[in-house]
Amino acid sequence: MSANRTLSSQLKADKNLVYSLAHSKIPRKNQLRHIARFLNPREKVFLKIAILTLLISIFYLGYGFYQKHLIQVPKVGGVYIEGVVGYPQTINPLYASSRDVDADLARLIYSSLFNYDKDGRLLPDLAASWRIENDNKDYIITLKDQIKWHNGGALSADDVVFTFNLIKAPEFRSPLRFALEGVTINKIDDLTIQLSLNEAYADFFSLLTFGIMPKNAWESIIPEAAALSELNLKPIGTGPYMFESLIKNKGGELKEYRLTANPDYYSSNPYIKEIIFKFFPNYSELLRALNSNDIEGASYVPDDLKNDLLAKHSLSIHNLRLPQINAIFFNASNNKALADVKLRQALAYAIDYDFLIKDVLNEEVNRAYGPILATDFAYNPSELQHNFDRTKSEQMLTEADYKLVNITDQTLANEEFSPEEAAVVKYASSTSVEVKGLWRVFQVDKVYQPLVIRLSIPENSRLDVAESIKKDWEELGIRVNIIKVDNSSLNNELIVNHNFEAFLYGQIVGLDPDVISFWHSSKIGGQGLNLSGYNSSEVDALLSEARQAANNFDLRLEKYKKFQEIISAEMPVIFLYSPSYTYVQTRRVRGFDGTTINNPNDRFAGINDWYLKTSKYLDW
Repeated sequence: MSANRTLSSQLKADKNLVYSLAHSKIPRKNQLRHIARFLNPREKVFLKIAILTLLISIFYLGYGFYQKHLIQVPKVGGVYIEGVVGYPQTINPLYASSRDVDADLARLIYSSLFNYDKDGRLLPDLAASWRIENDNKDYIITLKDQIKWHNGGALSADDVVFTFNLIKAPEFRSPLRFALEGVTINKIDDLTIQLSLNEAYADFFSLLTFGIMPKNAWESIIPEAAALSELNLKPIGTGPYMFESLIKNKGGELKEYRLTANPDYYSSNPYIKEIIFKFFPNYSELLRALNSNDIEGASYVPDDLKNDLLAKHSLSIHNLRLPQINAIFFNASNNKALADVKLRQALAYAIDYDFLIKDVLNEEVNRAYGPILATDFAYNPSELQHNFDRTKSEQMLTEADYKLVNITDQTLANEEFSPEEAAVVKYASSTSVEVKGLWRVFQVDKVYQPLVIRLSIPENSRLDVAESIKKDWEELGIRVNIIKVDNSSLNNELIVNHNFEAFLYGQIVGLDPDVISFWHSSKIGGQGLNLSGYNSSEVDALLSEARQAANNFDLRLEKYKKFQEIISAEMPVIFLYSPSYTYVQTRRVRGFDGTTINNPNDRFAGINDWYLKTSKYLDW
């Protein structure tokens, strides 16, 4: 016992001696190297675990702080490459609206008095302020000051008046001319204009979204040379981007078009320094380029080609709301049978809309019931809507004396045909079509003829939609010939010359219920958009009265309700669906957050906010 006490006292004395000689109570680095000599194996394991836990905790705390406080901000620079189908011809506000490729480029190069933002709202662009007088018939608009053209000149009211008058001049043949009928313009001072209307128009500002052209550059160009001017491919505007260069192949076709950011742009300058457009003959080649990373954006992807997109995880697929109605337009001038309202109604009841939308279009569209979008405040869910009812369709055809003929092998084996059968056999032999099957026949001047409808569709539209409608109609004995029309002939052949019997087409009707441009009798023929040639004095009056009732919501609603009921009853058009607009970009492109477009070129509404490069910093 005494020996133990002596040993304990000795150890204590040794510790006191060591502590008295040490400069610090905290072990130094060279001392820590010997710590393992004093730990047993179990203590060594615990020490390693503690050190590892400490290091991991420090790492995660640091990483969390980094992630939480790291700020990425857009940086100016980079080149964005977008692919489009088609080739530019007239990048010119006078004509650009009739071709999507021209309109895309014009949207970036030119500025307008008003334009749509990324959410489909109409906002001022060049307009700084305005006032409305004379019972909504006079609009006095003041322009923003110190706006420069891409060539350095100053924009003024003279340029606006000049552009307006070019559009109005018949000899320039602008498709916008009809929209501005009844509107005059006067210059008040260098930055102020007055637009006067014959009658009030509730959505007048939507007509002022055309690009403004420089008077100095265009005033010496005669109408006959306007479409051939070099300014159509090397335009001068005031928009966020300006023409830089173009590349043509040996055949003279444009292959590439380069724009550069406008350093004098009057609004927020875009982050992306340059934009290159590459042109493709069809959507299959466009998607092939996207899948190969040759481009970073595809202007539009048709629904039936969405499955061709590869590596979707690396893409941003934007499904934008588009105020478009896809419908079948009838032209009784080219097929007298279509003048019969009962036949048109029977055709409407014969279409299996649920199958078309769910199975053919994969529910990526919304059903359209009439001439006004179902999302619009003026939409009238009338009881006159036409839904699929084959029994009713058959009944209506029978009541209208469209007789059903079934041509079989036994029919053809007979030596004599009935007048109805003879008409079918004669038609089939002259057109080399299969004669066997169901046919509807009707009398014209006491002579039977088969009921056959030529259904025209644009070459880049959904063939499967046309095939589905063809199947529905032919199950009732109504024969259908699908005619694909190439894009180069579409405007002149079908829209201007109305060279069709039935036309499957999508019209962008806009975000306001004013549809005078599509249904008023004054819009028949030429560049008018009344494709069915519908003519009704009652409808003309309703649409005009609704347009003039700019400040009377209830009256507008009443007029549009009655208008929709008349169209639904007379069925000059079969309304099918409203599609979305699929715009695809690689994830390298950031900043796009649009939701709604009024026209395909409106996808560029928020382009000033797009970016490819970023700067990083820690926010302490």
